Order: sequence, then C-alpha cells, then structure tokens
Amino acid sequence: MNVQAILLDRDGVINRERADYVKQWTEFEFLPGVLDALRSLAALATPILVISNQSAIGRGLVSQTTVNEIHHYACQMIEHAGGRIDGFFICPHHPDEACACRKPEPGLLLQAAKAFDLCLAECVFVGDSITDYQAARAAGCQAILVESGRQGAQLHELLGAPADVKIVKDLAAAVRLITAKQGCV
Repeated sequence: MNVQAILLDRDGVINRERADYVKQWTEFEFLPGVLDALRSLAALATPILVISNQSAIGRGLVSQTTVNEIHHYACQMIEHAGGRIDGFFICPHHPDEACACRKPEPGLLLQAAKAFDLCLAECVFVGDSITDYQAARAAGCQAILVESGRQGAQLHELLGAPADVKIVKDLAAAVRLITAKQGCV
C-alpha cells in the first residue's frame, strides 16, 4: 500500500518536549536521529506535514508569530540536513476552549487533508501520545506511536494492545516502517 502523506506530531516526535512549552527558538531541541529520519522521508514523493497542539499560544505564553518563527527556523535546519516539512497545522487554543482542532479531535488532520487533497485512510500519523492515536483513529488515519515523547514507556500500558497501532522507539524506527510500506529499503 502506498502512503499518501506522512503526518507528524511536533513535540515528542521531532523535538524534545518541555514541561514549560517551547516558547522560543533557543528552547527547540531536535531529538536524536530526527534530522536523518526526515531526510529519509524527504526521498518519498509524499507530503510531510506537522500536526500539533500548541496550547502555549492560548495560554498566553507565546505568540502565534513566535511559533511561526520557530517553525521557520526548524524548517531551515531540516532543509539544511536534506529533509523537508511541507506544512504545519497547529491548534493554538487553550485546552478549555473545546475547539474542533485540538487533538484528540480530528480537526487538524481534516484541515491537512483538505489543504493537500488527501485520503486520510492512506496517510500515516506519527505521534507520541494517546491523544495523537485518538485523533488518527477519529480521522481514519493509520497511526504509529513513538516512545520518545511524554508518555514514552507508558504507551503500551495506556493503550493496551490495539491491532491498529504500532509503537516504536522513535521517529527513525517509524520511518523504517513507513518506507517498508512504500517498498523502499
């Protein structure tokens, strides 16, 4: 089966998650192996999109402009390493706002599908949390969870053993699964 698009959570998948949120570029730290993994994904002829809750905006801790700048600098580093990100879809809302875009709601995935004309059943969402899995499932998307994020080793315990999700160490391991689906080595 061909994968139509790769959807990635940000914090815990691409960069180290912080308890106090990433509020400026100097706090953004790529996880080990991520730049190589993104370079491998860039070889696929498929969109690579970031799907991320950014409640620090709604909490008044960082502006939308600053988050956009963080993403701009991250893209520069990723491109310099031979990778790419084709788009960012973020929820800026406070968790109490009950919006349709905050994961576990599928709104961000639906926005990405509309913007890139995607069939979500043919997309893979790589996340690091139960809410990422729930959003993928609600959108009809395939899910891979990585242990490099905040729920890490607890994922197996929290999820049980659903047959529709793979749990792997990190983004590099997820990329190996994805490229195997694409028939790449």
